[in-house]
Amino acid sequence: MFKKIALLFFTVAPSLAWAQDGNDMVNFLKAGSNDASKLTQAYLNPVIEGLSYGFNGGWFSTAKAHKSFGFDFGVSANAVFIPSSKNYFDPGKLNLETATLSYTEAPNGKAPTIVGPSYETTYTGSIDVDTDGDGTPDEAMAYEFAGPQGLDFEEAIKISGVLAPTAQLGIGIYKNTDLKIRWMPEVEVGSSKIKLFGLGAMHDIKQHIPGLKLLMFDLSVLAAYTKIQGETGMDGAFAPEAGDTRPQKMNYEMNAWLMEAIISKKLSFVTFYGGVGYNAVKSTADVTGTYDIFDDGTLILNNPVSLDFKNNSFRLTGGMRLKMAIFYLSADYTLQEYSTVSVGFGVSVK
Repeated sequence: MFKKIALLFFTVAPSLAWAQDGNDMVNFLKAGSNDASKLTQAYLNPVIEGLSYGFNGGWFSTAKAHKSFGFDFGVSANAVFIPSSKNYFDPGKLNLETATLSYTEAPNGKAPTIVGPSYETTYTGSIDVDTDGDGTPDEAMAYEFAGPQGLDFEEAIKISGVLAPTAQLGIGIYKNTDLKIRWMPEVEVGSSKIKLFGLGAMHDIKQHIPGLKLLMFDLSVLAAYTKIQGETGMDGAFAPEAGDTRPQKMNYEMNAWLMEAIISKKLSFVTFYGGVGYNAVKSTADVTGTYDIFDDGTLILNNPVSLDFKNNSFRLTGGMRLKMAIFYLSADYTLQEYSTVSVGFGVSVK
């Protein structure tokens, strides 16, 4: 099961964008480290942010906490809708030092992001290189390369979005408080590795508010954190510097924080629930190793790309849960910057 979950993640993980059938994102490295970082971040931004928001989904399907030692275990799929405004980016607004978008098929003159249409782009520019091998750039070299096309999510999967699957255990610990744990051991898919850990706590606050204890609904607060770490080997993208044996790879880390107030009402075997909260997401990605860009020693890049993604958003959630015996099925919609639909299935006792 863990490998299937990881495989779903890797279908949209940033690392795969570095090998798109000859239209590689590694071509950005020909513009030098600074411009490569800016172009790569703009290209990947929608899917990185979308995944970060997605892993904040599915944390709850009721505001009612377990009794002590009660538990639930379930899996959820969180489909994240990426706004169409994220289909393109404007290289002219990135303050690039050398690269210029000289040709694009996109009708608006911009470049496609990873989720955008499969339009062709071409970049040109000039970068200083070391032609005599003394370690000091001494000559300007012109370059031209094809930028990566978008994966055209709307056409390929009929929806502009990504999938963030999770598995979660909840345990009642003390005074109407649930401890929630998400965990996935490190798994390997091809040249990639990934692991996930999340921790949350949900506490019934109605018990502390005079006059609310006898009312027929549940009211809780939730605080949660999810961390995803991974790496993908990039051997073969460009030759390493002569004699350098360090691995060429991309490391990435996604962090998602959530604060939410939750209310729910049970009617027979149906529970209606809602929540209002706040997301904070931060992700990083770094390409490490050395890269001989022109395979002649004139341009050697060391640890060439460092990316930093930050975003936050208020969120409003509404959904329902069906429970038969110990089994439950839930579905909800969260309105936020990257809106999310979550569907969950599992068991719940006490």
